[in-house]
Amino acid sequence: MKRYASRRDRRRPEIIAGCVSVLSTAAFAADLTVTVDNIGENKGTVHIVIYNASSWMDGDPYNFSGSRSVDLTERTVDGPLVTRVKLEPDRYCAFVYHDLNANDKLDKRLIGIPKEPYAFSGPLSKRRVPRFEECMFVIGEEHAVEIKVGLHK
Repeated sequence: MKRYASRRDRRRPEIIAGCVSVLSTAAFAADLTVTVDNIGENKGTVHIVIYNASSWMDGDPYNFSGSRSVDLTERTVDGPLVTRVKLEPDRYCAFVYHDLNANDKLDKRLIGIPKEPYAFSGPLSKRRVPRFEECMFVIGEEHAVEIKVGLHK
């Protein structure tokens, strides 16, 4: 007579595989601490968008490696904003902007220059978007990284 595996026994490999994948992802994730200076007023939202080399400013607003949005309307202190983003080990660049009117996009002038304060993780050029190599930072497997950016208008 053939013995059938119980429902619990049939699901055991799926559960183990799921736990291993979650644990392996968490083991290699590291914290990126972002400090944002020069926040003019406590209104709107500050958006921090993290890109890797393949997605750096490719025009697709949903093609990014990590992000964090912080609502400033409930903020009671002045000074820098400090927040964290979990990332896998890789090379990244950060783009930060202060969405003053909270419409979830960077408002631009007619010729494409931003109206709202913004910053990159590297040097700022008013004439062009920086190249990936100019504002790159590296997230390793075992250590956290901190970057500081100052918003410019």
